[in-house]
Order: sequence, then C-alpha cells, then structure tokens
Amino acid sequence: MIVTPPVLFLLLFLGYPFFYGVYLSFFQREVARPAIFVGFGNFVKLWNDPIFWLAVRNTILFTAVATVLKASLGLAMALVMNQDFKMKALTRALLLLPFIVPTVLSTVAWQWIFDPGMGLFNRLLMISGLVKTGPSWLGNPTLAMVSIIMVNTWRGLPFFGISILAGLQTIPTELHESATIDGAGTWGRFWYVTLPSLLPVVFIVTTFSIVITFFDFQL
Repeated sequence: MIVTPPVLFLLLFLGYPFFYGVYLSFFQREVARPAIFVGFGNFVKLWNDPIFWLAVRNTILFTAVATVLKASLGLAMALVMNQDFKMKALTRALLLLPFIVPTVLSTVAWQWIFDPGMGLFNRLLMISGLVKTGPSWLGNPTLAMVSIIMVNTWRGLPFFGISILAGLQTIPTELHESATIDGAGTWGRFWYVTLPSLLPVVFIVTTFSIVITFFDFQL
C-alpha cells in the first residue's frame, strides 16, 4: 500500500508517454493527413539511413569521452574540496553554478566564447601569438565535437564532484589511520582505502551521467 502512489505516479507520467511513443513509432503521419500504419517501416528507414548511424556514432563518442572526463575530474575536484581551507563552504557553493545555470543561458555564453571572430578562446590564442587567425570552433566537425564535449564536461562536473565529495565524507577516518599505521602513504591510502570505498558512489553517479549525457540534445 505504501508504494502504490509512487508506482501509479510513475506509470502515469513516465509509463504512458513511453508506451504511447512506441505506439506512434508504427505510424506515419504527415501534416493535415490521417495516420497510416506502416509497421516496422520507420525502423527500416532508420536502419538503412547512414546519417542515423553517423549520429549514433557521434552520440556514443560524445557520451563516452564526456563521462570519462567528468568522472576523473570530478574525483580530483572532490579530493581537493575534502581538504580544510579558508572559505570552503563558499567555494563548494560556487562550484554548483555550472550545474544550476539554465542550459539556454550557458549555451548562449559558450557560443560567444567559441565565436570565430570575437570569441574569448580565439582572442586569447591570437594575443598569445599561437595563431594569426582563430579556428572556427563550431564550423569544423572535429572542433565542434571537442567544443560540445568541453561544455558538457563543464556543466556536469559539479554533479560528479559534489556526489563523490559526499561519498568521501562517509569514509571512516579509522580506515585511513589504520592504513597509515600499516605503512601506507598518500597513494596507498587512496588506492586501497579511498577508491574501493567510493566505487559504489562512482558507479551510481556514472550511470546517471551516461543516461543524462546520452540524451543531452538541448545542448
């Protein structure tokens, strides 16, 4: 009885749209015309469409690289934020800004940063003398992929950092003290105590990140 309301809520707001979307995928409907049942015709068209497979390949590459970057940099961020330093609470709060800023606002800001004429990146490259003319970050397929991976990593890094930081604070200090008494150094404590204790948290956060990143179409 206790779980009945949540289950009904999920079925209503998640289950119905999902199954209705599957149902619509078997129909072909043009504007101002009735729907025509085509069976698996839409799936056959996608299967034979090279643009579809190119999109799938790029999405998998984007998701894999961005997730690895967020996981590794998020772990490093959490280890730094777990130390004692001045204004630690304010620093942690500021680190959440990329994650809570609306996607539309952050995307507009990054479009300006990547602008080939007046963008921040190209201006820095030209001022430093590395290049005479900045590249077109969003006009080249490879640079466009690098750019969107960079922005997604920037947006998702706080989620990893704060989640792993919460996991770090649950590790008993006695484990590190025992490892130190047994002769373990900084790397030994991290490899044999910290990392194994964080694996469940990292696994859950990475799973959520893969799902969110794979469907990050608005970015």
